[in-house]
Amino acid sequence: MSEDRSAAASSVDADLEQLVQLMGRMVRGMKGGHADAEELVHRVKAAGLGPRHVPALMQLVLNGPMPVGVLARHMALNPATVSQLVGELERGGFVERRPDERDRRRMIVSLAEAHREMIERFAWRRLRPLRMTLERLAPDERAHFLRGWRILVEAMERTGLRAPDGGGCPGGHPGV
Repeated sequence: MSEDRSAAASSVDADLEQLVQLMGRMVRGMKGGHADAEELVHRVKAAGLGPRHVPALMQLVLNGPMPVGVLARHMALNPATVSQLVGELERGGFVERRPDERDRRRMIVSLAEAHREMIERFAWRRLRPLRMTLERLAPDERAHFLRGWRILVEAMERTGLRAPDGGGCPGGHPGV
């Protein structure tokens, strides 16, 4: 019985090593020194914003203009937090808010024309490999793949592990 546990632990350790290698390659690939990434990062920093603002831009690229509440659902954040992010992005010139034509009480958030092309290039450079991956998987494989990512993210959230603002993986050993 203990040999089975030892073999299983060894197998998990080997898979963990492979996962760490793959995650490193993925992070390096997503960082990439591409001109569009450098331009957006420079503009975001110049506006006093940071990496936490980028997911809102990505959602607007994926889903188009939408009310703050809908954006909050897409981002799995509370509306007050997303409203704050949108306000900061608006002050930085990255998004615009306009009244909803059907309900004047609601505001619709969209990418600002001044930055739209750059944001879309940035987003699709990062989203294209993810989309290509999902397209290659059968529906049941996609479900398992996404389940694994959800488990990983939930474990990271439970343990309070977050990547530093600069991206990449936090240092230290598994117990950190």
